[in-house]
Amino acid sequence: MTALAVVVIVASVAVGLLLDRYTVSLQWPVRIRFQSPLVISERSPSDEAAAVEADQQGRRLTAYQQYACRKFGPACRVALAIQRAENPRGACEIYHYNTDGTLDWGYFQINTVHLQRPGLNLRDLLDCKANIDFAYVLYQERGFEPWSTYNNGAYLKFMRGSH
Repeated sequence: MTALAVVVIVASVAVGLLLDRYTVSLQWPVRIRFQSPLVISERSPSDEAAAVEADQQGRRLTAYQQYACRKFGPACRVALAIQRAENPRGACEIYHYNTDGTLDWGYFQINTVHLQRPGLNLRDLLDCKANIDFAYVLYQERGFEPWSTYNNGAYLKFMRGSH
């Protein structure tokens, strides 16, 4: 008997035992998405990026922070202070319940009211780069007004010398 035949027999017995004890259901459509734990982004050599590093007690910018700095340009420091006030861990797949019944999602904590926009979906808000891209769209349309931490000044404690 070949090794392949032994593997097939063992696998069949294991599946049989598993199905005796558990119910297995297939959800449709099946989606498989591989995501690399490695994030690579070009460094942003701007003065704004250096100021953000100073705001973070000299810690280097993450790849997502570098990406945001390239997007927001001169507004990078304020944008990342808002991001840290909204989402201190800098997590991508994170949400927060609001008192008005809405949810804020992702890196920049984009509110679910924006899901009404054509072409925007929850999956986009949980992808860090897509979340940063949409945060920049909001910034271009309305400045930093969509973020409560900007309006109430909470972002200032994440800017060295501003609080």
